[in-house]
Amino acid sequence: MNKIVFLDIDGTLYCDGIGIPESAQKAVAELMDKGCKVVLCTGRAYGMVPESYMEQGFHGMIAAAGAHVICEGRELCNHKVSGENLQKVIDYGQNSRIGIILEGVKGSYYDPDNQDDLYLKVVERLRETTTPYVYPLSQAEEVNKWTYHHMDFAQKDYVEEMTGGVMTGIIHKEVNSVEFIPSGINKATGIKMVLDHFGIDRKDSYAFGDSANDIEMLNYVQYGVAMGNAVPELLEQAEYKTEPADRDGLALGLKRLGLIG
Repeated sequence: MNKIVFLDIDGTLYCDGIGIPESAQKAVAELMDKGCKVVLCTGRAYGMVPESYMEQGFHGMIAAAGAHVICEGRELCNHKVSGENLQKVIDYGQNSRIGIILEGVKGSYYDPDNQDDLYLKVVERLRETTTPYVYPLSQAEEVNKWTYHHMDFAQKDYVEEMTGGVMTGIIHKEVNSVEFIPSGINKATGIKMVLDHFGIDRKDSYAFGDSANDIEMLNYVQYGVAMGNAVPELLEQAEYKTEPADRDGLALGLKRLGLIG
């Protein structure tokens, strides 16, 4: 089977309070048994993806919403925030009392001086759902992207200009945050690299997602499937839809597409 499936993690493969549903684990295993390539395509930076995920045999990972791409142990790209912009990001966030989470190759980074209750809940969830590699901002290195939590969405354009236009913000209304990734980079650009790496035609590509940063991905592949729990702007655009992630949505979607039995 010369086909490839790209899977978002949060809200698609992984469910809060459940983890990866048993039905999804079995579906992924069946895909691989049939010779289908399966690649994680996540907004999480590499250092925020548990090692146990990769032990399941995924053929690669598009991390940091396309900024960092690895296939079969080979790094295809790794876009990092410059030291100058990183300092601007930290200064602006702290001066504006915004919750900062930097996301990178070695883990994620938080502001220990920010004791806002909502922000502390973000940091707590980060520790619970990603990896133990959560460090203070002062230790930040190899950062691919960042998220401002509880930020005034109207300030997105200002932050983009502050970075010299090299970073672009994606608004996530459902969690009241803005995710900043390298301009011109998204999950679709990462997918193109992976398709070229494996020599797989775009017509044999599939993807499942649920968030605003999945829009380009679902529009780029031949078969883009929105989870039933997806944000409205993704559901409006997706040609294919399936049940929510916590109701066997991934397995049911793969079955309807004829990829598993």
